[in-house]
Amino acid sequence: MYLLKEKSLNDSAHVELELKSLLKNSVNVNKNNQNELLYAIDTYIEISGNIDIFQKIVSYRIKEIEKNHTQRPLKGNLYTILTSDIAKKNISENLLFGLPPLFRLIEKCATKYFENILECWATYECYKITSKATKSQNNHKVGHFMLSNTCDEDDSYKYEIVSNIENDTRLFHTAFSNVALDLSSANLLINIETFIKQQHWYEMLYCLDVSLSSEHFILYQENNGELPLLLSTALIQRGNNQHKWLTFQPFFQTENWTIELSNENLNTLNNCGMYDDDVNYLAQEKRIKNLDRKMLQSVKNKDLVCEIIRMAISGENKKLNFILFLTLKYLTIELYNIGLKIAYTIVEQPSILGFYHSVNSEICEISPYISVCSQHVEGTKLKTYQGIVLTEVMSKIFKECNFRSYNKRIITMRKLERTGIHG
Repeated sequence: MYLLKEKSLNDSAHVELELKSLLKNSVNVNKNNQNELLYAIDTYIEISGNIDIFQKIVSYRIKEIEKNHTQRPLKGNLYTILTSDIAKKNISENLLFGLPPLFRLIEKCATKYFENILECWATYECYKITSKATKSQNNHKVGHFMLSNTCDEDDSYKYEIVSNIENDTRLFHTAFSNVALDLSSANLLINIETFIKQQHWYEMLYCLDVSLSSEHFILYQENNGELPLLLSTALIQRGNNQHKWLTFQPFFQTENWTIELSNENLNTLNNCGMYDDDVNYLAQEKRIKNLDRKMLQSVKNKDLVCEIIRMAISGENKKLNFILFLTLKYLTIELYNIGLKIAYTIVEQPSILGFYHSVNSEICEISPYISVCSQHVEGTKLKTYQGIVLTEVMSKIFKECNFRSYNKRIITMRKLERTGIHG
């Protein structure tokens, strides 16, 4: 939880003194002095109006590295670049020329009290969410949960698709804070804590507003008369919003992606009845940028298509696999129920891919999952896959699947992969 203290820093001079004091502090890093730093940063932003302080610091350091890295383009994501040895050396030794002096003080404090400037930025965004909710004391209506569906596995788990989360007045707790948050704020907090802080996708810090609105799947657990605990969410972007799709953003359209559209996948596209009669011509396409657009253009009815991104899973560690299973199962079923039969996905969790590969390995005319391309993100152990889930076939499989059989499929696929039988 991110604590809010009464503000006593009333100008930049007081903020500077506080930052210098924190920099000299020799005590071990703990939540209290982290919160003192976040409070000082928040005060400075409020006084100065420099709301983009973190963006400016990060941008400066990236450009600084690029100047000394002219032989080939930088690879990797923000995290791998800004935690590299050259970045650490620059941050340790070099000033931020052209930026206000307090920016450099904040950068120094950030690297002292957090692992890096990116983690400090992400934690500050969490601090803002809970602080704002605490100050407003959440003067929202509690709202109704009448439209939710009950999971077959445990009737305390509920799920639904919310058309516009920005208009939802219901309050939730999360696994990361006991502060009552409206749905959009709770969703944003979970996104930051899982995707950004845990999985190091700091690029999302530039587009946090995406988590505050639009259509989402949500899974939550009732809590004996208390506020429900929001456990997972996923953003649903329909075909008429293709300009917003993550699939078509620059990072996912580079030559770093390896196309994996097999003959089996092409047969599935030909046989599922939702694409042009013959899409075999796609096999000739070598650039993912062109392939993605041509595949989408070949869909007969664009109203059937969506992109599923930002699927965030939270909760107790021992229950995370179960929560992931419930999310995958009921998200897929609900997508099919509302007529979304083609779901573009970006996945890196091995367990999800293991399940998809398992159901694909069964003899059937139409494979439920189509792998389009993959990329190993330099500097990490991650391999990210772009693919398509055909929800009609996949929902039928999930309806016949319980948590035990789901786990069995994943374990079997892991054994096959270790022995080299699969893939």
